[in-house]
Amino acid sequence: MSLVFVTPRYGDEVVGGAESGARSLATRLAADGYRVKVHTTCALSPVTWEDAYPEGRVEIDGVVVHRHRVDRPRRRDFDAVSARLLAAPRAVTRDEALAWIDDQGPTSRALLEAVGAVDEGICAFYPYLYHPTVRGLAAVRVPAVLHPAAHPEPPLDLPVFDEVFAGADGLALHSRAEQDLVAGRFAATRAHPQSVVGLPVDGPPRPPDAEPFDEPTALYLGRVDRGKGTDDLVARFAAWRRRGGRGRLVLAGPVVHRPPRTRGVEVRGRVDDDERWELLARADVLVNPSPHESFSLVVPEAWTVGTPVLVNARCAPLFEHVHRGGGGLWYRGWADFDAALGLFLGRDPRARRLGEAGRRYVAAEFSWPAVRTRYLGLLERAAAHHAIRGPRHSRR
Repeated sequence: MSLVFVTPRYGDEVVGGAESGARSLATRLAADGYRVKVHTTCALSPVTWEDAYPEGRVEIDGVVVHRHRVDRPRRRDFDAVSARLLAAPRAVTRDEALAWIDDQGPTSRALLEAVGAVDEGICAFYPYLYHPTVRGLAAVRVPAVLHPAAHPEPPLDLPVFDEVFAGADGLALHSRAEQDLVAGRFAATRAHPQSVVGLPVDGPPRPPDAEPFDEPTALYLGRVDRGKGTDDLVARFAAWRRRGGRGRLVLAGPVVHRPPRTRGVEVRGRVDDDERWELLARADVLVNPSPHESFSLVVPEAWTVGTPVLVNARCAPLFEHVHRGGGGLWYRGWADFDAALGLFLGRDPRARRLGEAGRRYVAAEFSWPAVRTRYLGLLERAAAHHAIRGPRHSRR
């Protein structure tokens, strides 16, 4: 079997859930002996899409990566134009939606030509939202599997995505919550081969220092971005401290929006891999306040080192992780946030038992053998589905 991943960005420096998911699968499949290629752009920034990598072929961890030049950077007024269009996405015409896709980017004629030239194996598009998937899935001739990485957001209601999801031969979902979301929005996909594949989750490459910090510590690990809920988390933590709570909050990761300076809150910025694992192992709790995630790899990673989690219950996949795995608690309002934080930062013995439950859940559900079995089974069913449906141009 040969597999070609199509994704907007790919590389060591890329920090992003969807792109990291594609790389995680590609690298492991290549290590297992499968022929794996990637078609991507030369871009690194998802804000500008300007070329940052050299054009051409490179090998990364056993995966052959073909990088193609971006036709043009994203227009500077895109956010303002996008806000107006997405205020009422169901009222947008198909042509307007396609124009938005082209403006959002990253657009690359060379990438689309390369995808259209693939003549064997299966193409896997990751994620649903961007130009390489929307335009590439329409051009590909071989079986196509879509990794939507979808969550409730205005673009999902744009009319162009009906044909994108219907055109896939199979769907690889991150969670049951994502599967329900996609089935509810795109009824045609219910007859498609699909699987809640998830993502493979590994523990640290070396045992990190797991000695708890002297001061009880809550950790946020990821992009420091108000869209990820970090401003809300800081506000909740500050209120917790004002009401007599003790401990500190550490935010580690690339800073997009720096939160207001707050007593007891430390913003570390980007950390290397060793420090990342040490923070996860030594923290009393990992907090994920994001309202929109399709998987959130950092939650099961925390469980691999026995650290419990506290998540925003408004995010269905995060709630699903904690509900199924039993590895932490969730919050909806201020009172349950305070109660949960009191348990974790008070170093209640029940906290570590939650972390151990999460460790068992990850081992059962997200080991590479478990994920590989689900994914390879999906690829086989998608290829058979493609053979029955025939070429894409004849489906319209």
